[in-house]
Amino acid sequence: MSFAKIDHWIGKTLFVPPIIKLCQLTRQSQFAVSRLFWFIAALDGFYRAETLLGSVLWAGLSVLMMFAAAQRADTPNTSFIFFRLLAMVMLVVDIVRGFATGEWAGIEFWVFVLIAEYAAIIRTIPPKSSADSAIKVSEPTP
Repeated sequence: MSFAKIDHWIGKTLFVPPIIKLCQLTRQSQFAVSRLFWFIAALDGFYRAETLLGSVLWAGLSVLMMFAAAQRADTPNTSFIFFRLLAMVMLVVDIVRGFATGEWAGIEFWVFVLIAEYAAIIRTIPPKSSADSAIKVSEPTP
């Protein structure tokens, strides 16, 4: 099985359906959602920073992501299969470490990164189905 097929399966089954639902519910583009989750990931990195240098770097990245999300929210962006698979490997390593040591803090960072990256590869968001948005009228009960 090739890496592209693994990446496609992970995206199709785990990340893309919830991202599409989020885009439909919030009426935001997939690119805006991608930038939002990169901003959230940067804020999480800032929160988890343990040194002054780490705090300064993550704070700068947070400000950069905030301006990118505000200025170019709906501009298409790119995602690389290598980076998505690397983030998935890091998530699995953190999960295994969590089971081994009981330390689960920091795993959410890789989930945010993967949501941001998989949102960037979605090209079209299907319209919300009419069954979801229609008001259901029930028969009056006697």
